[in-house]
Amino acid sequence: MAIKLHCFGESGNAYKAALTLELAGINWSPVYVDFFGGAARSDGYRDLNIMAEAPILVQGDFSLSQSGAIQQWVVDQTGNWAGSLRTNTKCCAGYFLTTIKCPPKLA
Repeated sequence: MAIKLHCFGESGNAYKAALTLELAGINWSPVYVDFFGGAARSDGYRDLNIMAEAPILVQGDFSLSQSGAIQQWVVDQTGNWAGSLRTNTKCCAGYFLTTIKCPPKLA
């Protein structure tokens, strides 16, 4: 069954999810969301995602929102770009240590 990605072209987050699906060679198709026209606030769309956000990946009864979660799902499904636990841990630690400012007493 083909995966559907509910998305719109102006969204960088939708682009990240779409690019990841495409580069992984996953069979998927876009479903245009008229986000700026209010389509994401419709009852039908909110049934997919109560937060009214895009992108949303849908495969049968399974749905997933948030581009980072979709990217992780692609990694889990394909094994592509997984890296090693050591590399992933270093990347995450480095990101948090350089972006989160500790109060002076904790630093």
